[in-house]
Amino acid sequence: MLWKLIRIFLSVLFTSYFDAVQTISVTTRQPTVVVNVGQNATLYCSYRTYVGSMFSLEWRFTAGPTANAKAEKILYYIDGSSYKPGPQANRIHLIDPHPTNGDASIEIESTKASDTGRYSCDINNPPDFTGPSEAFINLIVQVPPSTPECKVIGKPYIGNNVTLLCNSKVGWPAPQYIWSEVNSDTVTSSPRPMVKDSKKGTLFLRNLTMAYTGTYRCLASNVLGEQSCQLVLTVTVNNEAGVIVGAVFGTLVGLILIAAVTYHLLRHKQKNPKVPPLGNELREDALAPGKEANSHLLASSARSQEANSNSMNSKYNIVV
Repeated sequence: MLWKLIRIFLSVLFTSYFDAVQTISVTTRQPTVVVNVGQNATLYCSYRTYVGSMFSLEWRFTAGPTANAKAEKILYYIDGSSYKPGPQANRIHLIDPHPTNGDASIEIESTKASDTGRYSCDINNPPDFTGPSEAFINLIVQVPPSTPECKVIGKPYIGNNVTLLCNSKVGWPAPQYIWSEVNSDTVTSSPRPMVKDSKKGTLFLRNLTMAYTGTYRCLASNVLGEQSCQLVLTVTVNNEAGVIVGAVFGTLVGLILIAAVTYHLLRHKQKNPKVPPLGNELREDALAPGKEANSHLLASSARSQEANSNSMNSKYNIVV
């Protein structure tokens, strides 16, 4: 009986010893923490082990909702001293300044939107080599939406399609967007072809007409508040089409003017036919150009010779 009691005692002793030097357990009682911006956030981390001389604690932070981003060291404790190399150094502290009694929790003061992300609490205590040595906490800092930006994507010409886009750069949970026409019913009840996406903040307008001209308002909202923006949509005729129409109209006007002038000239010619001058006709006995003056000289010379001949005949009584 005595040996049985001794064996039981030794068994418990050795089991406790090996558990002390070989196992560790790190847990959190609140894996997801949600706070509003500006509030303090407590990230709980507790562990079970026998703290030795090589005990160390490390807190790391991965920003944003993407777990694949690079983790950044924000707090480190070893040999009774803590170090804060991260950007949250002035706002973060240990709940227990000497976290060697099983509590490694931290508090983040005056939370910001940039504090949203994944935090890890890692205990290192050689020779503890087995068991979960790390716990993860997701911190969500809720932020009201910032004033969204409203803009038009596409050219608001008659017959075209355009998209109205609304987006808040800041806001968590992600804002929901609602488009409406100012001084009109909401677009959801409009008979005109419109397609909306409340998560992306888009409003798709098809086959524009002049009836789409107006003021549109976008409301961005989440659990903490709402903000809005608006724009004026003016539907016009395509400038390029107007230039083409103008060029065609100008060409038609020019052709009409040319046709009118040509018609006027033809009518005038028909009413006033051109009569050719008689002086230009050629006769068989007509003198060649430039010969008229010589013909007068020849005639005068012939008359003079005839007179001289008659005078001589008279003088000498020559009968012919």
